[in-house]
Amino acid sequence: MTRIRIAIGSVTYGEKGMAALRARGVPVRLVRLDPRQSRGGCAYALEILGGGYTVPGIRQMLHEAHVRYTEILEDALPML
Repeated sequence: MTRIRIAIGSVTYGEKGMAALRARGVPVRLVRLDPRQSRGGCAYALEILGGGYTVPGIRQMLHEAHVRYTEILEDALPML
């Protein structure tokens, strides 16, 4: 399963991003992010688990919604 995390600088932009992605049918949640995991030192991230979403697709949705973010992190989670 793939996990995409979008590092966000503030809770306000996190909520805006979450609303924008949910409006497009993307199951997303706002999570705390260890600031050391992000180059920008962001403390929050939008997290998308699985679903076949791609980084370019998510990037385009956020761009269209005018949501600022510092970076997008993608990794594979082990299957249980």
